[in-house]
Amino acid sequence: MKRNLFLLAGALMISTFANAEVKKDVKFTEVPYGACSKEMTVEVKDGKIASFSAVKGCPGNLNAISKLLPGMEVDKVIALLDDNPCSGAPIKGLSSCMDNLVEMLKYHVNGEGEGHVAELRKKQRAQKIAFSYNGHVCSGCGLCDAQFS
Repeated sequence: MKRNLFLLAGALMISTFANAEVKKDVKFTEVPYGACSKEMTVEVKDGKIASFSAVKGCPGNLNAISKLLPGMEVDKVIALLDDNPCSGAPIKGLSSCMDNLVEMLKYHVNGEGEGHVAELRKKQRAQKIAFSYNGHVCSGCGLCDAQFS
């Protein structure tokens, strides 16, 4: 009887942890990688985006996003915006402001992903990933060795 009760309690605990939703309150600021924006600040309350702001980048898009994101659940934002590259640059997960946002949310809120965006930048630069620009306008993001003129 004790064994069955112990097994039932264990199964309930596993089920509870497996279905646990992210309800984390966190605010973070990071420098994006491979995107025009120079800084992003995100605030999450009770598992939902409370605020989003970005410094520089595409003003129309980022202003629109900062109005659309508040109130959205973090997991929904991740599902909607993951793998959303700019200018066709084929660097998976790190080629647009929104891909950067997804990586930041995965890392800071869900505790998953490959790590801090700055760490990912170092890894990818070390691997010397070659990609075509496909008409990308240089923003001086540091992805390549190009310089502003």
